[in-house]
Amino acid sequence: MLPDPPMSASPVFEKPISPGGPAVEEHKNAVEEWKRGVGQLFLSSRDAITLVESAGNILAWNPSAERLYGWKEAEVRGKPFLELVKAELPRPLAQIENILRREGYWEYELKETTRLGTQVTVASRWMAWRNNAGAAIGRLHLDTDLTKLKRTEQQLRVVSGHLLNLRDEERRKLGRDLHDSAGQLLSMAKLNLSLAVEHLGRVNPRGSAYLDESSKLIDQALSEVRTISYLLHPPLLEELGLAGVLPWYVSGFSERSRIKVSLDVPKAMDRLPRELELGLFRILQECLTNVHRHSNSSTASISLSIGNKQVRLKVEDQGKGMAATTTESGSQGRTAGVGLNGIRERVTNLGGHMQVRSGDWGTAVE
Repeated sequence: MLPDPPMSASPVFEKPISPGGPAVEEHKNAVEEWKRGVGQLFLSSRDAITLVESAGNILAWNPSAERLYGWKEAEVRGKPFLELVKAELPRPLAQIENILRREGYWEYELKETTRLGTQVTVASRWMAWRNNAGAAIGRLHLDTDLTKLKRTEQQLRVVSGHLLNLRDEERRKLGRDLHDSAGQLLSMAKLNLSLAVEHLGRVNPRGSAYLDESSKLIDQALSEVRTISYLLHPPLLEELGLAGVLPWYVSGFSERSRIKVSLDVPKAMDRLPRELELGLFRILQECLTNVHRHSNSSTASISLSIGNKQVRLKVEDQGKGMAATTTESGSQGRTAGVGLNGIRERVTNLGGHMQVRSGDWGTAVE
């Protein structure tokens, strides 16, 4: 997500009301008038509703706010709301106020702290509070408690990560077993067939054709077994790391698929955590599999960059795009969807974000 463009810090609201000034009574009247206007909604809403004046001090909050934060309304009236709940804002308050001034609305997921010191996550929506003349005189905060939801999402990510690790371990075992068992048996069958041809000597043309075809089929089966074993578990990943194994993998993919793939990775790249390297490699595998099966593209590009404690992976093709793929009959569209879901699951498990763009120019996943 790109940051919003810089904005001026000019105040959005009128100057704070001085204590004891003639406007205090007017402010109280405005609060009472606002409460009468919203009526029972203010008292019965499940969202925490807080009304603050232009300086950010609390004028009113509802029973849901009392339950969420732990203070009674009488205890917090006149106190600065953002300081009281220790709200962690994603940008300076002046910039948010300028957004309110321009658009009248702002929302974000915020971390806040209750009276007991417990940190909660809320979906916070801010609106400008205006008087009858249309002048902004404060803010209205609507906060929905997402703490339990976030906790459940985290638990699901842990379970999902455990399942992915089990799947990767099973792939590793299956790839090793294929290479050590089926691969070796096919190699022995190829050797025995060659010895049989030598011992048979002259064979009629039809029998010779059958022997040649059998030899080619064994070669093809051996190649397929090696490829599947190689895709299930690349042994060089643990030894060389992601930067070392990518050129080798992409070269092999291009040779087998006849798709020309360009690779852009940092020249000097340190090892990443094992889980991250394996996750990125699996994501790349799935992306290239989708390119090979669904895009009809003769070219693809891969870029990997690291900066600001973030890793960015982008895979792009110049094929027919996802719209054409998903409208075709049969299992092709469904398979592409399953592949993207698997990629999204891995990205989420790694704590990242995924974006898919597609059109008649091709498809990009990053």
